[in-house]
Amino acid sequence: MKVILIKDDAGRNGAVCWSGQRLLLLGALLMVALPIGLGLGSYLIVSKIDRSLNPFVDPEYRIAVESRVNEQQEEMLKTREYVRQHMDVLGSRIGSLQAQVSRIKAVEMRISEVSGINLNDFEFEQDPPIGGAQAVETDSEEVDIENAIEEIEKELAIRESEIAAVDFLLSRNTLESQQTPAGWPVEGGWISSNFGSRMHPMTGKKQFHRGVDIPGKLGAKIVAVADGVVTRSEKNGNYGWMVEVDHGDSYTTLYGHNRKNLVKTGETVVKGQEIAEIGSTGRSTGPHVHFEVAKSNQNINPVKYLYKKS
Repeated sequence: MKVILIKDDAGRNGAVCWSGQRLLLLGALLMVALPIGLGLGSYLIVSKIDRSLNPFVDPEYRIAVESRVNEQQEEMLKTREYVRQHMDVLGSRIGSLQAQVSRIKAVEMRISEVSGINLNDFEFEQDPPIGGAQAVETDSEEVDIENAIEEIEKELAIRESEIAAVDFLLSRNTLESQQTPAGWPVEGGWISSNFGSRMHPMTGKKQFHRGVDIPGKLGAKIVAVADGVVTRSEKNGNYGWMVEVDHGDSYTTLYGHNRKNLVKTGETVVKGQEIAEIGSTGRSTGPHVHFEVAKSNQNINPVKYLYKKS
C-alpha cells in the first residue's frame, strides 16, 4: 500500500495515516461480526417460538408432538368419563343409604307410637356429643371412601334388621294385648253374681256359674273386650240372645241375655266395639249381661280380665 504524506501547517500527516488504518480495521470487523450477530439473533428468536409452529423444525418432530397432544386429550376424556361413572355409582349407593334411613325412620315412628317413647328426647337430628384424648390426625386423602361406604351400608343393614325385629315384637305384643280380653263389657256396673258354685236365684238349686253377671240399664251398650271374630250370634236357651267372640290364642268371650245383638256370625270386631244391648232374655231376673271367658274351651274366672288394664 502506498501512503502519500501530506504535510500541513499543523504537522498532522501521521495522525491522518493512523485514522485511515482504523477505518479499514473497523470495516473488516463489521464484515465479520454482522453476519455472526444476525445469525445469533435469528437463532435466539427462533428458539423463543413454539417448536410445533416453527417451520424450520423437523416435520417428524411436529407430528410426534401433535400425536402426544392428542393422546393427552384422549386420556383426559377417559378420566372425565371414569369420574362421571364413578360419581353415578356413588350417587346410586347414597340413594340406597337414604332409602334405608327412611325405612329406619318409619320403623322408629311405629316403635315410638307403640312403646310411648318420645324420640325427641334422643335429639336424633343433632350430632351426638363425643370427646376423648387427642388422636393422630389422618390425611383426608388416605381415607378409603369405598370401604367407608361399605361399612356404613353393613351397619345400617344390621341396625335396620334389629329395629325391625323390635318393631315386630312390640307389634305382636300390642296385637296380643288387643286380642287378650281386658276391661268391662259395659260402662260401669258391678258384679251381682260371681264365677263358680252358687245357689241359682230362680231354682234355688246349687249349680256351677260359668261366668259373672253384671247388671246394667236396659238397652245400654255391650262392647267387645278384645279384637276377634264373632263365632256365634244367636238365641240360645237359658242364655237368651247371646254373642260369642273368638279372640285367637284359644281365648273366647261370651255375652248373654242381650236384648238385641248388633253383630253377625263371621263378622270381625275390635276392642270397644258395640256388639249388643243389655237385656233380660233367656233365664234372667232382670237386665244384665252374663259374661264368660274361656281358654282352650275351659271356662275361667273372668274377674281378673275385668280388672286387667287394656
